Amino acid sequence: MRKVCIQVDQRLGERLRVMLVERGLLDPEFPITKEANKLCFPLRYQLTSDELHALEQETMTLAQIELDLEAISRKPTDLKATLQGTLPDGLLDKIPHSLDIIGEIAVVELDTDLVPYEAHIGEAIMIINSRVSSVYAKEGGVSGVCRLRPLRLIAGQDQTYTIHTEYGVKLAIDVVHTYFSPRLGTEHDRVTRQVQAGEVIVDMFTGVGPFALLAAKRQSVQVFAIDVNPHAIQCLKKSLELNSLVGEVVPLVGDARAIIDEQLVHKANRVIMNLPNDAFSFLDAAVTALNPKGGIIHFYGVTCQSLPEEKLQSNVLNRLADLGWKAIVGYSRSVRPAAPHEEQIVLDLHVAPGITTSAT
Repeated sequence: MRKVCIQVDQRLGERLRVMLVERGLLDPEFPITKEANKLCFPLRYQLTSDELHALEQETMTLAQIELDLEAISRKPTDLKATLQGTLPDGLLDKIPHSLDIIGEIAVVELDTDLVPYEAHIGEAIMIINSRVSSVYAKEGGVSGVCRLRPLRLIAGQDQTYTIHTEYGVKLAIDVVHTYFSPRLGTEHDRVTRQVQAGEVIVDMFTGVGPFALLAAKRQSVQVFAIDVNPHAIQCLKKSLELNSLVGEVVPLVGDARAIIDEQLVHKANRVIMNLPNDAFSFLDAAVTALNPKGGIIHFYGVTCQSLPEEKLQSNVLNRLADLGWKAIVGYSRSVRPAAPHEEQIVLDLHVAPGITTSAT
Protein backbone atom coordinates (compact mmCIF):
# COMPACT_ATOMS: atom_id res chain seq x y z
CA MET A 1 0.00 0.00 0.00
CA ARG A 2 1.05 3.64 -0.47
CA LYS A 3 2.60 4.90 2.72
CA VAL A 4 3.76 8.40 3.67
CA CYS A 5 7.41 8.34 4.75
CA ILE A 6 10.04 10.84 5.81
CA GLN A 7 13.46 10.56 4.21
CA VAL A 8 16.78 11.60 5.73
CA ASP A 9 20.49 11.09 5.20
CA GLN A 10 21.57 7.76 6.71
CA ARG A 11 24.01 9.50 9.06
CA LEU A 12 21.11 11.24 10.79
CA GLY A 13 18.79 8.23 10.77
CA GLU A 14 19.02 7.20 14.41
CA ARG A 15 18.57 10.76 15.62
CA LEU A 16 15.44 11.16 13.51
CA ARG A 17 14.08 7.75 14.54
CA VAL A 18 14.26 8.72 18.23
CA MET A 19 12.54 12.03 17.54
CA LEU A 20 9.72 10.34 15.59
CA VAL A 21 9.19 7.77 18.35
CA GLU A 22 9.14 10.47 21.05
CA ARG A 23 6.51 12.43 19.08
CA GLY A 24 4.42 9.36 18.30
CA LEU A 25 4.89 9.85 14.56
CA LEU A 26 6.68 6.61 13.58
CA ASP A 27 4.34 3.84 12.38
CA PRO A 28 5.68 0.56 13.83
CA GLU A 29 3.42 -1.53 11.60
CA PHE A 30 5.61 -0.82 8.56
CA PRO A 31 9.34 -1.36 7.95
CA ILE A 32 12.06 1.29 7.86
CA THR A 33 13.63 1.09 4.40
CA LYS A 34 16.92 2.19 2.86
CA GLU A 35 17.48 3.76 -0.56
CA ALA A 36 21.09 4.53 -1.50
CA ASN A 37 22.41 6.57 1.42
CA LYS A 38 18.93 7.58 2.61
CA LEU A 39 16.65 6.05 5.26
CA CYS A 40 12.87 6.20 4.90
CA PHE A 41 10.73 6.17 8.06
CA PRO A 42 7.02 5.29 7.72
CA LEU A 43 4.72 7.85 9.34
CA ARG A 44 1.34 7.48 10.99
CA TYR A 45 0.03 10.39 8.90
CA GLN A 46 1.23 13.08 6.49
CA LEU A 47 3.00 15.86 8.37
CA THR A 48 1.96 19.47 8.07
CA SER A 49 4.53 21.97 6.88
CA ASP A 50 4.91 23.26 10.43
CA GLU A 51 5.56 19.73 11.80
CA LEU A 52 8.07 19.05 9.06
CA HIS A 53 9.81 22.38 9.68
CA ALA A 54 10.06 21.65 13.42
CA LEU A 55 11.86 18.40 12.65
CA GLU A 56 14.12 20.03 10.07
CA GLN A 57 15.36 22.53 12.64
CA GLU A 58 16.87 19.65 14.57
CA THR A 59 17.86 17.22 11.83
CA MET A 60 18.71 19.29 8.72
CA THR A 61 16.96 18.70 5.41
CA LEU A 62 14.08 16.19 5.29
CA ALA A 63 11.86 15.01 2.47
CA GLN A 64 8.33 13.69 2.83
CA ILE A 65 7.62 11.03 0.19
CA GLU A 66 5.29 8.13 -0.56
CA LEU A 67 6.43 4.53 -0.96
CA ASP A 68 4.75 1.20 -1.65
CA LEU A 69 5.19 -0.74 1.61
CA GLU A 70 3.76 -3.93 3.05
CA ALA A 71 2.83 -4.07 6.71
CA ILE A 72 5.16 -6.11 8.92
CA SER A 73 3.77 -9.57 9.55
CA ARG A 74 3.69 -10.02 13.33
CA LYS A 75 2.98 -13.25 15.14
CA PRO A 76 0.55 -13.01 18.05
CA THR A 77 2.34 -13.05 21.39
CA ASP A 78 -0.60 -13.07 23.78
CA LEU A 79 -2.43 -16.37 24.36
CA LYS A 80 -5.64 -14.70 25.46
CA ALA A 81 -5.73 -12.49 22.37
CA THR A 82 -4.96 -15.45 20.10
CA LEU A 83 -7.92 -17.37 21.54
CA GLN A 84 -10.34 -14.45 21.30
CA GLY A 85 -13.41 -15.67 19.45
CA THR A 86 -12.44 -19.34 19.89
CA LEU A 87 -13.34 -19.65 23.57
CA PRO A 88 -16.46 -18.31 25.29
CA ASP A 89 -15.75 -14.86 26.72
CA GLY A 90 -16.35 -16.13 30.24
CA LEU A 91 -13.43 -18.55 29.97
CA LEU A 92 -10.84 -16.18 28.55
CA ASP A 93 -9.92 -14.94 32.02
CA LYS A 94 -9.07 -18.53 33.00
CA ILE A 95 -6.39 -18.84 30.31
CA PRO A 96 -3.06 -19.60 32.05
CA HIS A 97 -0.69 -16.67 32.27
CA SER A 98 2.43 -18.84 32.22
CA LEU A 99 3.65 -22.22 31.07
CA ASP A 100 6.87 -24.21 31.12
CA ILE A 101 8.79 -24.52 27.87
CA ILE A 102 11.31 -27.36 27.98
CA GLY A 103 13.20 -27.64 24.72
CA GLU A 104 10.51 -28.14 22.07
CA ILE A 105 7.84 -29.13 24.61
CA ALA A 106 5.37 -26.88 26.42
CA VAL A 107 3.72 -27.97 29.67
CA VAL A 108 0.65 -26.06 30.81
CA GLU A 109 -1.76 -26.24 33.73
CA LEU A 110 -5.41 -25.84 32.72
CA ASP A 111 -8.49 -25.00 34.72
CA THR A 112 -11.03 -27.84 34.51
CA ASP A 113 -13.43 -25.54 32.64
CA LEU A 114 -10.84 -25.20 29.87
CA VAL A 115 -10.41 -28.94 29.24
CA PRO A 116 -13.06 -29.07 26.45
CA TYR A 117 -11.03 -26.42 24.60
CA GLU A 118 -7.58 -27.83 25.36
CA ALA A 119 -6.80 -28.68 21.72
CA HIS A 120 -7.45 -25.05 20.70
CA ILE A 121 -5.28 -23.83 23.58
CA GLY A 122 -2.48 -26.21 22.61
CA GLU A 123 -2.56 -25.06 18.99
CA ALA A 124 -2.51 -21.43 20.10
CA ILE A 125 0.54 -22.10 22.27
CA MET A 126 2.35 -23.55 19.25
CA ILE A 127 1.39 -20.53 17.12
CA ILE A 128 2.85 -18.14 19.69
CA ASN A 129 5.95 -20.27 20.37
CA SER A 130 7.22 -21.41 16.98
CA ARG A 131 9.86 -23.77 18.41
CA VAL A 132 7.24 -25.74 20.38
CA SER A 133 6.15 -28.94 18.63
CA SER A 134 4.34 -30.67 21.52
CA VAL A 135 2.00 -29.34 24.21
CA TYR A 136 1.12 -31.34 27.32
CA ALA A 137 -1.35 -30.52 30.09
CA LYS A 138 -0.65 -31.38 33.72
CA GLU A 139 -2.92 -34.08 35.09
CA GLY A 140 -1.78 -33.98 38.68
CA GLY A 141 0.98 -32.99 41.02
CA VAL A 142 4.56 -34.19 41.33
CA SER A 143 4.65 -37.36 43.43
CA GLY A 144 6.64 -40.50 44.22
CA VAL A 145 10.32 -41.01 44.88
CA CYS A 146 11.10 -40.14 41.25
CA ARG A 147 9.14 -36.85 41.48
CA LEU A 148 7.07 -37.52 38.35
CA ARG A 149 3.98 -35.71 37.12
CA PRO A 150 1.30 -37.24 34.87
CA LEU A 151 0.89 -35.36 31.59
CA ARG A 152 -1.66 -35.49 28.76
CA LEU A 153 -0.89 -34.56 25.14
CA ILE A 154 -3.23 -31.80 23.95
CA ALA A 155 -1.54 -30.66 20.72
CA GLY A 156 1.34 -31.51 18.42
CA GLN A 157 3.59 -34.55 18.37
CA ASP A 158 3.49 -37.19 21.10
CA GLN A 159 7.19 -36.81 21.82
CA THR A 160 8.24 -36.56 25.47
CA TYR A 161 12.02 -36.50 24.90
CA THR A 162 13.74 -33.22 24.12
CA ILE A 163 16.99 -31.28 24.47
CA HIS A 164 16.72 -28.18 26.65
CA THR A 165 19.47 -25.56 26.80
CA GLU A 166 20.14 -23.72 30.06
CA TYR A 167 23.05 -21.31 30.52
CA GLY A 168 24.88 -22.97 27.63
CA VAL A 169 24.38 -26.53 28.92
CA LYS A 170 22.38 -29.02 26.84
CA LEU A 171 20.08 -31.15 28.99
CA ALA A 172 18.49 -34.35 27.70
CA ILE A 173 15.03 -34.57 29.27
CA ASP A 174 12.04 -36.88 29.12
CA VAL A 175 9.20 -34.80 30.55
CA VAL A 176 7.12 -37.86 31.47
CA HIS A 177 9.80 -40.11 32.96
CA THR A 178 12.05 -37.55 34.66
CA TYR A 179 11.71 -34.46 36.83
CA PHE A 180 12.83 -31.08 35.52
CA SER A 181 11.64 -27.52 36.10
CA PRO A 182 12.92 -24.69 33.89
CA ARG A 183 11.79 -22.32 36.65
CA LEU A 184 14.83 -23.39 38.68
CA GLY A 185 17.28 -22.16 36.04
CA THR A 186 18.21 -19.07 38.04
CA GLU A 187 18.91 -21.25 41.06
CA HIS A 188 21.09 -23.64 39.05
CA ASP A 189 23.07 -20.59 37.92
CA ARG A 190 23.31 -19.02 41.39
CA VAL A 191 24.59 -22.14 43.12
CA THR A 192 27.10 -23.16 40.47
CA ARG A 193 28.59 -19.66 40.33
CA GLN A 194 29.76 -20.25 43.91
CA VAL A 195 31.67 -23.40 42.98
CA GLN A 196 35.46 -23.21 42.99
CA ALA A 197 37.94 -25.28 40.99
CA GLY A 198 39.01 -28.46 42.75
CA GLU A 199 35.80 -28.98 44.70
CA VAL A 200 34.15 -32.36 45.18
CA ILE A 201 30.37 -32.04 45.04
CA VAL A 202 27.69 -34.54 45.96
CA ASP A 203 24.40 -33.76 44.18
CA MET A 204 22.14 -36.06 46.19
CA PHE A 205 18.96 -35.78 44.09
CA THR A 206 20.36 -34.75 40.72
CA GLY A 207 17.39 -35.52 38.45
CA VAL A 208 18.65 -35.01 34.89
CA GLY A 209 21.70 -33.24 36.30
CA PRO A 210 21.30 -29.46 35.79
CA PHE A 211 23.35 -28.54 38.88
CA ALA A 212 26.00 -31.17 38.15
CA LEU A 213 26.44 -30.36 34.46
CA LEU A 214 26.56 -26.59 34.94
CA ALA A 215 29.10 -26.88 37.77
CA ALA A 216 31.33 -29.16 35.67
CA LYS A 217 31.01 -26.87 32.66
CA ARG A 218 32.19 -23.86 34.65
CA GLN A 219 34.89 -25.34 36.87
CA SER A 220 37.33 -28.25 37.10
CA VAL A 221 35.37 -30.14 39.75
CA GLN A 222 34.23 -33.67 40.44
CA VAL A 223 30.48 -34.08 40.87
CA PHE A 224 28.87 -37.28 42.11
CA ALA A 225 25.35 -37.02 40.65
CA ILE A 226 22.91 -39.38 42.37
CA ASP A 227 19.31 -40.18 41.56
CA VAL A 228 17.01 -43.07 42.33
CA ASN A 229 15.33 -42.75 38.90
CA PRO A 230 17.20 -44.76 36.25
CA HIS A 231 15.52 -42.73 33.46
CA ALA A 232 17.00 -39.54 34.92
CA ILE A 233 20.49 -41.05 35.04
CA GLN A 234 20.10 -42.26 31.44
CA CYS A 235 19.25 -38.68 30.41
CA LEU A 236 22.26 -37.39 32.36
CA LYS A 237 24.54 -39.82 30.55
CA LYS A 238 23.14 -38.60 27.22
CA SER A 239 23.79 -35.01 28.30
CA LEU A 240 27.41 -35.89 29.07
CA GLU A 241 27.76 -36.82 25.39
CA LEU A 242 26.24 -33.49 24.32
CA ASN A 243 28.42 -31.15 26.39
CA SER A 244 32.08 -30.24 26.61
CA LEU A 245 32.96 -30.07 30.33
CA VAL A 246 36.09 -28.98 32.16
CA GLY A 247 35.08 -30.99 35.23
CA GLU A 248 33.88 -34.55 35.76
CA VAL A 249 30.36 -35.77 36.43
CA VAL A 250 29.96 -39.28 37.85
CA PRO A 251 26.35 -40.50 37.37
CA LEU A 252 25.15 -42.86 40.11
CA VAL A 253 21.72 -44.50 40.18
CA GLY A 254 20.26 -45.54 43.51
CA ASP A 255 19.26 -44.32 46.96
CA ALA A 256 21.38 -41.33 47.99
CA ARG A 257 21.86 -42.48 51.57
CA ALA A 258 23.02 -45.96 50.56
CA ILE A 259 25.40 -44.66 47.89
CA ILE A 260 26.94 -42.13 50.27
CA ASP A 261 27.44 -44.78 52.97
CA GLU A 262 29.06 -47.15 50.48
CA GLN A 263 31.15 -44.80 48.35
CA LEU A 264 31.17 -41.14 49.39
CA VAL A 265 31.85 -40.85 53.12
CA HIS A 266 33.67 -37.55 53.90
CA LYS A 267 34.39 -36.82 50.21
CA ALA A 268 32.46 -33.58 49.54
CA ASN A 269 33.20 -29.90 50.00
CA ARG A 270 29.66 -29.11 48.85
CA VAL A 271 26.36 -31.02 48.99
CA ILE A 272 23.24 -30.13 47.01
CA MET A 273 19.90 -31.34 48.44
CA ASN A 274 17.19 -30.40 45.94
CA LEU A 275 14.40 -32.60 47.29
CA PRO A 276 12.19 -30.01 48.97
CA ASN A 277 9.58 -32.26 50.55
CA ASP A 278 12.02 -34.85 51.93
CA ALA A 279 15.47 -33.25 52.20
CA PHE A 280 15.16 -32.88 56.00
CA SER A 281 15.13 -36.66 56.46
CA PHE A 282 18.41 -36.92 54.52
CA LEU A 283 20.45 -34.41 56.53
CA ASP A 284 22.31 -37.27 58.23
CA ALA A 285 23.42 -38.56 54.83
CA ALA A 286 24.44 -35.06 53.74
CA VAL A 287 26.83 -34.54 56.65
CA THR A 288 28.17 -38.07 56.17
CA ALA A 289 29.20 -37.01 52.66
CA LEU A 290 30.88 -33.81 53.89
CA ASN A 291 34.59 -33.47 54.45
CA PRO A 292 35.40 -33.89 58.19
CA LYS A 293 36.36 -30.20 58.24
CA GLY A 294 32.92 -29.22 56.98
CA GLY A 295 31.63 -27.48 53.88
CA ILE A 296 28.48 -26.07 52.30
CA ILE A 297 25.05 -27.65 52.05
CA HIS A 298 22.45 -26.19 49.69
CA PHE A 299 19.23 -27.30 51.38
CA TYR A 300 15.84 -26.99 49.65
CA GLY A 301 12.70 -27.16 51.73
CA VAL A 302 9.05 -26.16 51.70
CA THR A 303 7.44 -23.65 54.04
CA CYS A 304 3.74 -23.30 54.80
CA GLN A 305 1.51 -21.60 57.34
CA SER A 306 2.29 -24.23 59.97
CA LEU A 307 6.02 -24.25 59.12
CA PRO A 308 7.21 -20.70 58.34
CA GLU A 309 10.74 -20.12 57.14
CA GLU A 310 12.09 -19.19 60.57
CA LYS A 311 10.76 -22.44 62.02
CA LEU A 312 12.20 -24.49 59.15
CA GLN A 313 15.60 -22.89 59.63
CA SER A 314 15.45 -23.63 63.34
CA ASN A 315 14.51 -27.25 62.69
CA VAL A 316 17.36 -27.72 60.21
CA LEU A 317 19.99 -26.14 62.46
CA ASN A 318 18.84 -28.12 65.48
CA ARG A 319 18.90 -31.34 63.48
CA LEU A 320 22.48 -30.64 62.39
CA ALA A 321 23.40 -29.93 66.01
CA ASP A 322 21.93 -33.29 67.02
CA LEU A 323 24.18 -34.87 64.38
CA GLY A 324 27.25 -33.16 65.85
CA TRP A 325 27.60 -30.26 63.41
CA LYS A 326 27.26 -26.52 63.83
CA ALA A 327 25.91 -24.40 61.00
CA ILE A 328 24.96 -20.90 60.03
CA VAL A 329 22.58 -19.83 57.29
CA GLY A 330 24.68 -17.85 54.86
CA TYR A 331 21.82 -17.20 52.46
CA SER A 332 18.09 -17.85 52.33
CA ARG A 333 15.37 -16.97 49.85
CA SER A 334 12.10 -18.12 48.36
CA VAL A 335 12.79 -19.94 45.10
CA ARG A 336 9.23 -20.28 43.81
CA PRO A 337 5.68 -21.11 44.90
CA ALA A 338 5.32 -24.84 45.59
CA ALA A 339 1.54 -24.99 46.06
CA PRO A 340 -1.19 -22.70 47.38
CA HIS A 341 0.16 -21.14 50.61
CA GLU A 342 3.48 -22.99 50.22
CA GLU A 343 6.90 -21.72 49.12
CA GLN A 344 10.01 -23.59 48.08
CA ILE A 345 13.01 -22.02 49.77
CA VAL A 346 16.75 -22.54 49.72
CA LEU A 347 19.14 -22.37 52.68
CA ASP A 348 22.87 -22.11 51.95
CA LEU A 349 24.33 -23.69 55.10
CA HIS A 350 27.94 -23.26 56.15
CA VAL A 351 28.57 -26.40 58.17
CA ALA A 352 31.47 -27.27 60.47
CA PRO A 353 32.10 -30.02 63.04
CA GLY A 354 31.00 -29.25 66.59
CA ILE A 355 27.78 -28.99 68.54
CA THR A 356 25.65 -25.88 68.82
CA THR A 357 23.19 -25.74 71.67
CA SER A 358 20.52 -23.78 69.84
CA ALA A 359 19.52 -22.63 66.36
CA THR A 360 20.61 -19.13 65.43
